[in-house]
Amino acid sequence: METGTIIGLVIGIIVVLILVRTVFLGFIVVKEREAVIIERFGSYHDTFMAGVHWKIPYVDRTKPYRYQYFVTKPGTEYTVLEKGTTDRIKVTNEVIDFPSTSVITRDNASVLLDCILSYQITNPKQMIYSCNNLPLLLSKILQAFVRNMAAQLSIDQIIEESATLNAASGLMNEEVSKWGVKILFVKVQKVIAPGLDDVLGKQKNAQLRNAKIVIDARAHKQTAVIESEGQRDSMIRKQEGSTQEQISQARGRATSIINIATAEARSVKEIARALQKEGTNPVRYLLSLKYLDTMRAILNNPNTEVKYLPMETATVQIMKELGLNTFYAPNQAFK
Repeated sequence: METGTIIGLVIGIIVVLILVRTVFLGFIVVKEREAVIIERFGSYHDTFMAGVHWKIPYVDRTKPYRYQYFVTKPGTEYTVLEKGTTDRIKVTNEVIDFPSTSVITRDNASVLLDCILSYQITNPKQMIYSCNNLPLLLSKILQAFVRNMAAQLSIDQIIEESATLNAASGLMNEEVSKWGVKILFVKVQKVIAPGLDDVLGKQKNAQLRNAKIVIDARAHKQTAVIESEGQRDSMIRKQEGSTQEQISQARGRATSIINIATAEARSVKEIARALQKEGTNPVRYLLSLKYLDTMRAILNNPNTEVKYLPMETATVQIMKELGLNTFYAPNQAFK
């Protein structure tokens, strides 16, 4: 075989290998929940999502992305590590553990808050061209929002109502939405404060004492209410009994009066019937009885002075009291 032929064959093989390698380099396999940004001559060209894609070798290239993240070390120490360069942008839900943030509460207490944040990249193109080192930016924004919200709360609210700080996720979304990022949640893992246990213990004891005072006061009030209600019911029952007794007595007296009147009416009828048989005026007889009863009542009065006069003298005295000078008698007249 001639030398020129061999050289041409070798060159052809090399060219084929270069072409195969070039074609092979143009293929990109993107995994599920990942994204790759493609630039052409330094400008944005396309975003590759999950699947097999092909780019023009030496013309198109992937956009690299660099970021830092935090790792918890023994002894609660945090170290910032450089992850390196990658062209794969994860669009899954990511969770970042940030260093403890020192905050000042509304009641001027210094507290360390250990927070975690979950976020998701919703627009890889917007994120990669809008910011660099996304986790660091999120940590700084989270610190600012947590400090601002903690300054509006007391230490009790931060401990007992830590969910209030979770509202920072909604506020942060307004800031990070321009980066193509969505904040899913912000959680407080731990609240650390010097002497917090003693403070909480004293506060708990004070709350228990206050609760006991309130319970005792309520019990005393309830007892007083029950006693007053019992006294009121007793007075009502006594009054009702007294009223009923008075009504019964009045009815008894009325019945007695009716019975007496009925008996007297019957007696009068019987007396009148008997007197009429004997020819005596019953009216005069009854008036005489009433006269005697009246005189008996007058004489029984201790404050009554009784003077007995002859009939003639009494008659003259009565006429003088009436303003009469004389009166007629069958046998004689007096002046």
